[in-house]
Amino acid sequence: MERYITRAQSIAQNARVIGKQVGSHTADKWKEIVTPGYVYETASVEKASEIRQCLDSKFDKEKIDGLKKLIAMISKGKNVLEFFPDVVKNVAASSIDVRKLVYIYLLRYAEKEPDLALLSINTFQKDLGDRNPLIRAMALRVMSSIRVPVIVPLIMLALRKAMTDLSPYVRKTAANAITKCHGLDVTLKDQLVECISQLLTDNSTVVLGSVISSFNQVCPERLDLLHIHFRKLCRLLIDTDDWGQIEVIGLLIRYCRTQFLNPNFESESKQPSPAENKDKAFYSDDEDAGSTSSSKAMKTTPSNLSSLDPDLALFLRACATLTNSCNPSVVMMVSQAYIALAPRPELGRIAKSLIRLVRIAQREQKFVILTSVATLSRSHPDLFRPYYKSFFVYASDPVFIRNLKLEILASLTDQAISSAVLKELKDYVRSHNKGLVVQTIQIMGRIASAVPELADETLRVLMALISSDNEHVVSEAVVVTRRLLQLRPTHESSNQVISDLARALDSISCSAARASILWLVGQYCAQVPLVAPDTLRKTAKSFTSEADSVKLQVLNLELARFDVSFDVRDRARFIKALVVEVPKSESSELGRGLLDIILCAKVHPVAECLYAENERFTIGTLSHSLGILTRGYADLPSWAITQPDPSVRDVMDDGWSRDRVVGSPERDLRKSKKAIPPRANTLDEFYNESESEESSEGTLEKDEDSDSEEDSEDDEEEEEEEYEVESNLLRA
Repeated sequence: MERYITRAQSIAQNARVIGKQVGSHTADKWKEIVTPGYVYETASVEKASEIRQCLDSKFDKEKIDGLKKLIAMISKGKNVLEFFPDVVKNVAASSIDVRKLVYIYLLRYAEKEPDLALLSINTFQKDLGDRNPLIRAMALRVMSSIRVPVIVPLIMLALRKAMTDLSPYVRKTAANAITKCHGLDVTLKDQLVECISQLLTDNSTVVLGSVISSFNQVCPERLDLLHIHFRKLCRLLIDTDDWGQIEVIGLLIRYCRTQFLNPNFESESKQPSPAENKDKAFYSDDEDAGSTSSSKAMKTTPSNLSSLDPDLALFLRACATLTNSCNPSVVMMVSQAYIALAPRPELGRIAKSLIRLVRIAQREQKFVILTSVATLSRSHPDLFRPYYKSFFVYASDPVFIRNLKLEILASLTDQAISSAVLKELKDYVRSHNKGLVVQTIQIMGRIASAVPELADETLRVLMALISSDNEHVVSEAVVVTRRLLQLRPTHESSNQVISDLARALDSISCSAARASILWLVGQYCAQVPLVAPDTLRKTAKSFTSEADSVKLQVLNLELARFDVSFDVRDRARFIKALVVEVPKSESSELGRGLLDIILCAKVHPVAECLYAENERFTIGTLSHSLGILTRGYADLPSWAITQPDPSVRDVMDDGWSRDRVVGSPERDLRKSKKAIPPRANTLDEFYNESESEESSEGTLEKDEDSDSEEDSEDDEEEEEEEYEVESNLLRA
């Protein structure tokens, strides 16, 4: 009985031990599964002593846990510089995961603690020879991030070693380290330019983007280094990563501007307009009936790139393949390349891509895209006119997107699409968003000025808005109405509009609107002789309570002479001196002259685009988006006046010839095809071939016999040599 009890106790004890082991193992696995969220949520709660205990542990799992907590705290914006000595001690850990996390920490704080980071230089140099390319790359990254001038020679040695590494990722890291070395010591520029020149010969697309980025920052003026690599860069452009494509395109744009002639210089009168070089729109409702002819013309018109320099056409074709990229920045750079380099009829290629981005991009990206479209729509409105519906305003559009869309609509609208655009704008003026209503009124005025056929309908809409409760809407409606009347003062409906405005003067409280109405009545008083005196009588009663801008329009000399405002009194004395105090002897001729001066026809107002200042900057740049000159902006170089020597690019690129590819089966196949004789077509040729084959077989047999005899002689000589060696050994 006791034996059974003892056995049961031992089984229960073993079960408890197994349960604890399973529980701890399950907890470890659970931590591994939910580590990202778990560490991020508990990182700020952990005490410094607990993290140091994890970093000083002899178990790799605890070290990894402590390092993950530190990195999570860094991602939250917390300063964990106090753990720098504890982290540096683990730089030589045997676990690769620990070393990766240590390197990430050192990348963040190596510049702030360079003296402590120097303690791990020997470890970094040792890791540069590690078998894992990630460790080699991370070691070079951290080493180049230590901003201590003393170790610059060591960094240069590590850099030159990494440039010849077999891993493209390590070479990419070496290319990125060039910029850091240049920022650490500017006197190394010549050596770094040599490194860049060597890395430009690399055919890996992983390395290419980083090399060009370092080129743009270290030696952007050394475009001569690109001559022998230009065609290779064009061919590898499509396989480069997105951000590398941006760097390469930006550099090649500057290169092409200095190495080729302007394609638009002689072809402006010969080439068709951009409207004739557009593809079909995305959807059938995106273009009007008249746009079908342009798509047909596109099919029948040959590409305009055939008349360009072959190298320039090669670059533009390489860019054309990236117009459907998922990265909006790449599409913007392609657009910049076409605007800066391509013939004008080829600009139709980029319009469709920009419209696609307008539909799918985020709102911050849309701002940059629409800013570029706003500039292009002023110079090339035919590019985007078939897609005008893509610029209609949505209720969810923020203010900056809404304003840009309305500006683009104002630039694109012509007689063909004016009715559809005006119909859409009528819906906007009924919106509850008063800012949208005010902006829409301004755009309606600009469209009516450009398309006179819409003036009557626009005036009816504006007159209906004068009774609005919002003073900003009323003010803008009156101001735009005044501008439209100035463009057509003798029209039959103008007198009626002025009379209606004068009658509405009592119900309008906005000073800008009242001043505009008084200006209209005073300017065209001869056309409305019955309205002007009554309007003057009304304003004379409320003269003292009017704003200065209204008083200046009233110009009642008797009242203005004693007004509080200095501007009003000065204006009154000026008018009195011109009109009232004219000498009687000269009143007949001089009076008429002064009347003509005061009531002469005024210059028609021109409503300017809000983003007109952006046109002086290159499209797609930060300066163009903001409308101000930003740090680092540089204009594109001017076109070459004379054609440079194109032979500088006629260099065979190593690694691109098929005959130079080691073990190429296609090369062997081509050689085997060359060795096969052609088939016989007649009976005589067949017998001749059989005789030649027999003779060739005979020669082959003779050659084989001679080869076998030579081989037998060689074997006999080898046996004799072996026998002599053995006999000498026996004698010894």
